[in-house]
Amino acid sequence: MLDFHDKIIYWKVVGITWFFGAMGWYNADLLFKIQYPLLAILVLLLGLPHGATDFLLYRRMRGPAVQPLQVIQFFMFYLLTVFGYLVCWVYLPLFSLILFLAVSVYHFGQSNGQYLQLPRWKSFILYVSWGSFLLSGALLWHWEESKVIVEQLLGLTLEWSASYCWKIPWFLLLINVFLLLVFIGRTESKKLWRELTTLLVLSFMLYSTPLLVGFTLYFTLWHSLGSLLHQVRFIRSQWPRFTYAQYYRQAAPYTLLAVIGLFCLVLCQSYFFPNLSVISLFFVMIACVTLPHIFLIEASYMQGNIGSNDEDV
Repeated sequence: MLDFHDKIIYWKVVGITWFFGAMGWYNADLLFKIQYPLLAILVLLLGLPHGATDFLLYRRMRGPAVQPLQVIQFFMFYLLTVFGYLVCWVYLPLFSLILFLAVSVYHFGQSNGQYLQLPRWKSFILYVSWGSFLLSGALLWHWEESKVIVEQLLGLTLEWSASYCWKIPWFLLLINVFLLLVFIGRTESKKLWRELTTLLVLSFMLYSTPLLVGFTLYFTLWHSLGSLLHQVRFIRSQWPRFTYAQYYRQAAPYTLLAVIGLFCLVLCQSYFFPNLSVISLFFVMIACVTLPHIFLIEASYMQGNIGSNDEDV
């Protein structure tokens, strides 16, 4: 069964990431020209589908006999969370942004480090540290780009120095290396080298590519693809004949709803978000659909530990 940490998949993702990092280093202008088509293709193929099968995960956790009331409760929870969070973005943008960054830090760190199977307190520290590095690298190494989006989301003018912001990801990178050496260095050398390789290639790519390219490549190739493969494994534990084609068929209606939702936000932009660009609206939409997804993935990890059986590279 395919898994993100299989040698073939992992090293292909590493190679693609390194290729885009090298392209950004030598010809960043080309990446600026293709960043929007690249974002659209990868998000439609991997980003949105990986969160569009949450109902399948819910059914897997509840068992084969899901009651109609449970189905109603699931969709009510999902819709109320999405639209409630959207209202928060309208009236409490600072709180909404902080909440999104906080849960994303933990979620990204968890999806990367769950397979390490560390004690809970070590896992939590590593999740937060790794996720903080990832988001800070994507945002702060390109502060002049991300500053525009953040200011639009908050309706504020930020006077943070780019030279100061630039140093934060490097500091967090060193913290992650230190934590990996302390937590797993003596006992899991293969996992240590894999994690160090991941940090190296992601650092190079995030540093040398434009904001949207770097974040899109991480979100789709590293996070969404890995999560998608884990989810299929988790679902197959109850439905062994479940296929990837079935996964995409199940994801298609919800992916379409997400796309329609983005278009609706764009159409209502002048009323609800008059100061936001389409890219800023895209981040708001991703935040709204991500919040209930994160809660469900956390429950999946707690119940089935879906990332614990990965094979070493």
